[in-house]
Amino acid sequence: MRLGDFEFSLRELAGSMGDFGTLFPLAIGYIAICGMNPAGLLIMMGLTNVATGLVYRLPMPLQPKKAIAATAIAQRWPTSLIYACGFGTGLIWLVLGATGLVRKLARVTPKGVTRGIQLALGIMLAIQGFKLISTW
Repeated sequence: MRLGDFEFSLRELAGSMGDFGTLFPLAIGYIAICGMNPAGLLIMMGLTNVATGLVYRLPMPLQPKKAIAATAIAQRWPTSLIYACGFGTGLIWLVLGATGLVRKLARVTPKGVTRGIQLALGIMLAIQGFKLISTW
């Protein structure tokens, strides 16, 4: 399907499905561990993904929301803290994107910092997972 400069093909559909491998476990964690309302969570995540797809003209995974989810689940955040963090993160990204500072920030951030954050979040989730399945 082609609509102006917007194209949606089987390749685009397949690419958009690649995010489900991390999206579903994090959504389940939000619901089961943090007590989020499933309907509200799924509706807002869907609207966010559709909005970014329309704005950027491609399916776009939102990495900050995954980092927030991993931290929230690992530390068992209350839903109010998750909402506040999501709102604050959204405002920050809006300002960074509108001013062009996001490009400058990406250029000066070493890959080691990004990889370290990813590793720490993975370890925190693994520890929480072991705690959940542990019987002692």
